[in-house]
Amino acid sequence: MKKTFLSTALLGALVALSGCEQSASITNLTAATFKVDGKEIYLRGEMNDYAILSSYKLVKEDDYKYCALAPLRADWAPYRFKFADPAWTNGANFGFAQAPGVLREGSSPVLLNRFSRFEELRYFPSEDGVYQFCISVDGDEYYAIVSKAQHAKLGLIDSIFVKQDEKTLENTEE
Repeated sequence: MKKTFLSTALLGALVALSGCEQSASITNLTAATFKVDGKEIYLRGEMNDYAILSSYKLVKEDDYKYCALAPLRADWAPYRFKFADPAWTNGANFGFAQAPGVLREGSSPVLLNRFSRFEELRYFPSEDGVYQFCISVDGDEYYAIVSKAQHAKLGLIDSIFVKQDEKTLENTEE
């Protein structure tokens, strides 16, 4: 009985200590998000039905670039999208500044207008996969950049999408 009590007490203490360590590491994993006038900005477009989802919130990539990942299919191109807060607020609604606002793999960044109303950008993926949609900040100017995501940046859901795509490709080649 004493051994069981001591084992249970020791196990409880270890769980409590590991909980403290886990809480500290979770706090450290919190990413900085892109905000305009205190409003968080999201990737909103045909890839997510323009919804506000935490997985499409722009997070800090480096000091001047904020990005979100999205799975795309090449045969569904072009994808229309914008960067905006949940309410499409004037000043936090990024569309293209000059027509046509089209991005393709390897194309130059597109200048954005943060006071956009209807100016959606378009992206043509070259192949199925997970793509990184970014806003690059240069002083008072903002640019859209889209590129295929590197495997190291993929989250669990994104990597499942890529694995499913690879499996589908193997089945069609047989």
